[in-house]
Amino acid sequence: MEQKIKKEDKQVCRAFISSVEGSEWDFEAVAVPFENKQLRFSWENNEYYYEVLRTSPENIKAERLDSGLPLFDNHEYDKSSKNTLGITVGYDFTDQGIVIKGKWGARADQALRDDVKNKIIKTVSIEGSIHRYTIERNEGEIPVYYVDLWEPDSLSFAPVPNDVGAQIEVKRALKEQIERSKKPESDSLIDSLIKKF
Repeated sequence: MEQKIKKEDKQVCRAFISSVEGSEWDFEAVAVPFENKQLRFSWENNEYYYEVLRTSPENIKAERLDSGLPLFDNHEYDKSSKNTLGITVGYDFTDQGIVIKGKWGARADQALRDDVKNKIIKTVSIEGSIHRYTIERNEGEIPVYYVDLWEPDSLSFAPVPNDVGAQIEVKRALKEQIERSKKPESDSLIDSLIKKF
């Protein structure tokens, strides 16, 4: 396999969002699924290729993730504080991929929050820089660029995402409703609440 160093790529984009109420964070995004592949074009190599982001901890420069990524609207070019809609407050490496927890800021109006909850806005992008990748070439096939090291730097809502398979699922947290019901946390209660939504 051929190894390459790449310094600039701001088009990392694939996601899955869940709205979570009644917890210390407001939504979760499977920002990069474990299995991911996107068709792209390399101007450097003059070829189409499939990009696959590796999703293990050793593949991520996590300093920015650790401090919290800003949340913007649709790949906002003006990434100033006045355009910040929220921030990430945690992340996990799971069998789904990289799951990022986010919290709304004061500039995220109720219309935006409702659109996420009601599945009007369905996708989010994680943006970042690719630092190193490995190219796999097989005769007669589109090459695959495996991203071995990359660094996330922001999260954005993206109505037209690069990855059309990245969809949002909106859920409500059951914890508050169970506490309000003042009933035991039985399977039948949880089942009835799930059916409501």
